Amino acid sequence: MTPTADLSALIATSDMLDAATLTADGVRVALINISRVQAWVDSHKLALSRRLQQLKNASASVVPEQIMAHACSVSRTEATRDCRRTHVLDLLPQLEQAFDSGHISAAHIDAVARTFVHLSDNERTQLATRDDWLAKVACRATPDNFGRAVKQTVGRLRADDGVGLLDRQRRAAWLRHWVDRDSGMVCLRGEFDPESGLLLVGRLQHQIDQLAHGPTPDTCVDGQIKHDHLNALGLVALISRHAVGGLADISSANARAEVSVIVDYRTLASGIHAQSVLHTGTGIDIPIETVRRIACTAQIIPVVLGAEGVVLDMGRATRLASKHQRRALEAMYTTCAIPDCTTPVAQCHPHHIQFWAMGGNTDLNNLVPLCGLHHRCVHEGGWKLHLSQSNRQLSVQEPGQHGTKTSLPGQIHHVHAT
Repeated sequence: MTPTADLSALIATSDMLDAATLTADGVRVALINISRVQAWVDSHKLALSRRLQQLKNASASVVPEQIMAHACSVSRTEATRDCRRTHVLDLLPQLEQAFDSGHISAAHIDAVARTFVHLSDNERTQLATRDDWLAKVACRATPDNFGRAVKQTVGRLRADDGVGLLDRQRRAAWLRHWVDRDSGMVCLRGEFDPESGLLLVGRLQHQIDQLAHGPTPDTCVDGQIKHDHLNALGLVALISRHAVGGLADISSANARAEVSVIVDYRTLASGIHAQSVLHTGTGIDIPIETVRRIACTAQIIPVVLGAEGVVLDMGRATRLASKHQRRALEAMYTTCAIPDCTTPVAQCHPHHIQFWAMGGNTDLNNLVPLCGLHHRCVHEGGWKLHLSQSNRQLSVQEPGQHGTKTSLPGQIHHVHAT
């Protein structure tokens, strides 16, 4: 069967489906078929985007982003994303081959494109020398994990361990505020360099934790909007509590950030290497040189891992899920423990594999971080979890499924270069 005929068969099959009658397995199969159709669409859109770039080089009257936005009824931002894919693949032909063969998706290309925006021409050229390695990693990794691998590779290519980038990010920090004419609400929008952002996010999360453990504010509603609402209340409370002369006193011991930087000892002592572990659990990247400096302050707490990934000097565990235990989980996970979930670990809660109400202990070997959605799947959706005591491999069995999904913290949350 030719590719076109195969595609027609997939479309015909999808058209005949009655989504309301599908089981979970049926939905999965249908989504796989649709993703194959989407891959065909993305491939042809890439070819057309490349042609628009050629026409632009010949005539200034051609604006690829504008043409794509109007023709596809998408935003200018989405059109710009599609155009950026061609710039990436022009430098990374091996990655394009993996895309053409169907081994990776457009999301993998976008993961590189997001990093490309912040690179100099020389840095892009250096990254292009790793084209073959990037293509191999992309074929084995999810787009999110691949994106982290690209960032780690860029960090190793930079002689300054990312400090130069941090300086540029500091100069590019900004914040705007305005009043929405329709709602009358005060709006904030801005960008902060990773170090400042890490402090801000850490203090905000600490404030939200205090709100969450107290009486629920009368203005709160259920659902995802509740977390967003608590974010807003936490920011107001944070500014009101720590304001000194109109500015937040970042040196105050009472304003200490409750956030950890997870780093293995070899990286802390000698710099980035092929198996480096360096993350904050918030999705915010920070250079190792900056980690070494802030490790001497009380604003950010370093959690150092030994050669085997064992947490060092974390203190004695307590009967309840203590602060030390939460930091230990952050040292082993960057996101929710469920395979392929990308919710940052800072937004997760320690979950008892053997439920507390059924005699489970609050020990690290009985705890994994789960986001709110997957916490409900386990407690109310009947998901079964099993945690291996030897290597922390997590097995997940959904109701009605005969097989299980398994993951190790390192397999899901880190992509190591070799």
